[in-house]
Amino acid sequence: TETTGGSDVGRSQTRAVADGDAWRLYGRKWFTSAVGSQMALTLARPEGNPAGGKGLAMFYVEIRDAEGRLNGLKVDRLKDKLGTRKVPTAELMLEGTRAELVSQPVNGTRAIEPMLMVTRMWNSVCAVASMRRGLALARSYASRRIAFGQPLANQPLHADTLAALEAEAWGAFLMTFLLVELNGRHERGQIDDEQRALLRLITPLTKLVTGKQAVAVLSEVVESFGGAGYVEDTGLPQLLRDAQVLPIWEGTTNVLSLDALLRSDLNAGLAALIGRASACVRSLSEPRLAAAGRQSIAALERGMLWLESGQERELLQAGARRLALTLARSLQLALLCEHAQWMLDHGGDRRGYAAAMRYSRLPVDLMHELDPELDRLLLG
Repeated sequence: TETTGGSDVGRSQTRAVADGDAWRLYGRKWFTSAVGSQMALTLARPEGNPAGGKGLAMFYVEIRDAEGRLNGLKVDRLKDKLGTRKVPTAELMLEGTRAELVSQPVNGTRAIEPMLMVTRMWNSVCAVASMRRGLALARSYASRRIAFGQPLANQPLHADTLAALEAEAWGAFLMTFLLVELNGRHERGQIDDEQRALLRLITPLTKLVTGKQAVAVLSEVVESFGGAGYVEDTGLPQLLRDAQVLPIWEGTTNVLSLDALLRSDLNAGLAALIGRASACVRSLSEPRLAAAGRQSIAALERGMLWLESGQERELLQAGARRLALTLARSLQLALLCEHAQWMLDHGGDRRGYAAAMRYSRLPVDLMHELDPELDRLLLG
């Protein structure tokens, strides 16, 4: 990304100059994720192209040449980041960097979208993994730490706190691996139009909701250790620091909410989403699971009605985050209910039932009345 903006890539100022069969890139990249990698994909504007995203092209760059020297790159400095410090993020100058054009010399933002689908999926997997790591530590500690005469795990309030975090992690896992499944089907050409529409919609939804879940869960994990959680040599603060990148990298929560809301195929995606959730609910025979499943459908329908109610553009944008989170959390609840029923039917394991019931008592429908004028008054 560049100083002019991370999400607003259409303002990129990097130039691309044709050099025979290759290209040379000139400009400054303010944030380069992993300068220690062997290759990168980047956007630049071929000379003569118009402004905006359509005028950009995507290029393949190898970081070093055949002799191991930097390929026209000057590293100004490494970033001093909040977390993920083992990944060498750099500010770079491109000084005639040799590059190869990928696809067409226009519409680079569209060309780079398949890569974003993979990296957003990977971000979601990392969010789930970090939650599981933190909760494994918290549960182990709770079984050993004695407070007021018994292990923390036996203290009702501590158990209630950890159970809520477990339910969030279960929901995040099921949604993430629905996304993984759809990506796998897409890559093998085994996907129909409805699944393709669902994949396009839940890619940003999964990334944004799991990123927020990871930060919230790991913050509670750190707190669950008391003072030990705040001490660096326990390793716990690093979990929280590293998690904070998850809602930021590859699109913040707000950017991805708008990305989902403004898609040209949004209606097809919403129909596929409610279709998948409805299939989950139809599989339910346990009465309380069925009730929780209906709760998820009701939240989805309320979000869709709000979207279809002719809201002004300002209200649509102001409510985009709440809508995105409502859609995502509703799907997570439906998937939890479906999985809980499967576990009951295949061995009688009630942990999935416990996760679904606990999640159903957490906030799922986040829609409420919006008043941008009050927001401006508060911020004025």
